[in-house]
Amino acid sequence: MELYQIRQLLAVAEHGTLSAAARSLYISQPALTRSMRKLEQEFGVTLFQRTGNSVKLNEAGKIAVEQARLVAGAAESMSARMRDYKREQTTISIGSCAPGPMWVIAAELVQRLSEKTITSETRPPEILSEGLLSGAYHLIILNQPFNQNKIICRRYVTEQLFLSLPPAHPLAAKEKIYLSELAGQTMLLYADLGVWEALREEKMSDIHFIVQKEREAFADLVTASALPSFSTNLTRRLVPPPLDRVEIPILDSEASISFYLCALDRNRSLLEKIPVRSIA
Repeated sequence: MELYQIRQLLAVAEHGTLSAAARSLYISQPALTRSMRKLEQEFGVTLFQRTGNSVKLNEAGKIAVEQARLVAGAAESMSARMRDYKREQTTISIGSCAPGPMWVIAAELVQRLSEKTITSETRPPEILSEGLLSGAYHLIILNQPFNQNKIICRRYVTEQLFLSLPPAHPLAAKEKIYLSELAGQTMLLYADLGVWEALREEKMSDIHFIVQKEREAFADLVTASALPSFSTNLTRRLVPPPLDRVEIPILDSEASISFYLCALDRNRSLLEKIPVRSIA
């Protein structure tokens, strides 16, 4: 008995006729008929009640279909588990509550683990915590420590928000600035803010934003535009600001966030590959 025969039997049960089942399997009806007869020979019982050109599952056939579903389900579960194992061996999955530290870590790991595929995404902290515990992520970045058994968590980096604008802008002469001074401004904004979104909602409701969802397109737009935008010490490290832009630190206490790198204890060696960052 072969697994393909199990799937063929299930197709016959689902579609009701050999011809319909054969079409769904992209094989000829005679080939399916021969396969089902061979299965009956191996079991030593008939599985179908045959009347003219039609077939119908008999009692033995119904029992065989019940068992076939179990076998097919087990085979799929095995395949899924082996795919997960392969992914675990070849892929490092990172989840972060903010884009900046995620980009920095991804760049670090690409250099240190060139044989691995690095995947990353921005998600809310509660989903990241659940994902780390379930094994969906190898590493997560949170804006507060994750204190739980079998979790290693250490401070990673502090991200500081800057105002980026052309030298001719009226605010460009300032050495430092508060968010309240940006009231009424029209600014460019990258859409994926993560935990920084709370700051936008709480202290930037009177700023008009032109939002861009694509990271590269946002960078191009900043370069080509005379409108202000935000940058951080992390994004400035990865992509230096255009030479014709002024970068002014924002003084609000909420404009600085410390991030923590967390991993399961079994991934301690991976965590140790990433240095703590002090990025001005």
